[in-house]
Amino acid sequence: MVNEFFDATIKSIKTSKREIVAHILLVFILPILLIDFGIIPVTMRITLFGLLLVLLMFILFFEKWNFKMLGFYKGSIKKYLLPYALFTGVGVFLIVQFAESLTKVEELQGWWRYPHFIYLFFIVSLLQEVAYRGYLMPALGKLVGEPASMILINAILFTLLHTMFPGLTVGLPVAFVGGIGFAIMYYNYPSLPLIVISHSILNFLIVLHGFFVIPGVTY
Repeated sequence: MVNEFFDATIKSIKTSKREIVAHILLVFILPILLIDFGIIPVTMRITLFGLLLVLLMFILFFEKWNFKMLGFYKGSIKKYLLPYALFTGVGVFLIVQFAESLTKVEELQGWWRYPHFIYLFFIVSLLQEVAYRGYLMPALGKLVGEPASMILINAILFTLLHTMFPGLTVGLPVAFVGGIGFAIMYYNYPSLPLIVISHSILNFLIVLHGFFVIPGVTY
């Protein structure tokens, strides 16, 4: 790998490859499958993800991860602000154009009545980025070594997270493209605060336009 940030982070990871595989199975794969197969009700997903967050925090603490390894470090915002601004702007444009091209996707009405649009969408985006970009990408880097494979696997696991939502024929390609975009951005411009802000904006817009909404389930 040629990325200085990821090279340094990967060298700092004390977890073995076998342990990384176990962590990925326990945190990023098994819980999603339990929801997809109805073993855990989708209405319990917030509680489940809260428990997974505690587990991930324990892993990070036990393995002695620091804030810099997770993408929180001085100077990253100023250094990478322009690339993220451009990425987010292009993302907003593409989401709006794509949503308008679909006749079966309607804008979510009365969105201000959903707590998700008041505060939770930012929290969800923050936690997803800490997990999928801050932790998972360096862990995958140690596991597979090659950047393209790391980005692809990261995007696949990010897409798996969205299989619990209806409309998979449209939603999964959207999630995969988003996952690829976020992974490429974070690999080339590693700044967790900026990717959280970008994800929050795009997440708000994508759900506002009717994607990744479970009928009858409010946040």
